[in-house]
Amino acid sequence: MEGLPKGKVFLVPDDGWWADSYRQEAELLGRLLGPDVRGIEHIGSTAVPGIRAKPLVDLLVGVEDLEAVDGFDYKALAVHGYYKLGNKPIDGKRVLAKFSCLDPPVKTHVVHVVEQGGRWWREHIRFRDRLRGDPALAGEYEELKQSLAARYPGDEAAYADAKLPFVRRVLAGEEL
Repeated sequence: MEGLPKGKVFLVPDDGWWADSYRQEAELLGRLLGPDVRGIEHIGSTAVPGIRAKPLVDLLVGVEDLEAVDGFDYKALAVHGYYKLGNKPIDGKRVLAKFSCLDPPVKTHVVHVVEQGGRWWREHIRFRDRLRGDPALAGEYEELKQSLAARYPGDEAAYADAKLPFVRRVLAGEEL
């Protein structure tokens, strides 16, 4: 997997590798993060078969208490390419990323650590499952993402922000 270089936004076709990569990383993270992990799920566009996505795999890690993140062995994680992201804090979520290269940075996986069963957990799973269960909806999302990637090829934050109205409508169960 080529990964996503810092500051770039582009989509690639599903090549069948994403599900295998998720399984490998989920097993690794389960060992590295230990008994505080209650569940690991494949989320994001790479979890929706057949649609184009950014070339990185998103994993959702559920813990009983978000304080568990403070006890993660970050040295062991770094040996495997995982680092805590120092971006703007997100209430109720901690984010790690796996890098295939640090100079320049190239992300291959993003790990969203949240409270298992909490709002973030439920919303990520619901969004994924709605797209998996409705190929037309997944196609609409793919079209939106393609147009946004063309509009914001160098701005991941703007790309992500522009997807939010669609995501909110899907989570609300509204017709698009």
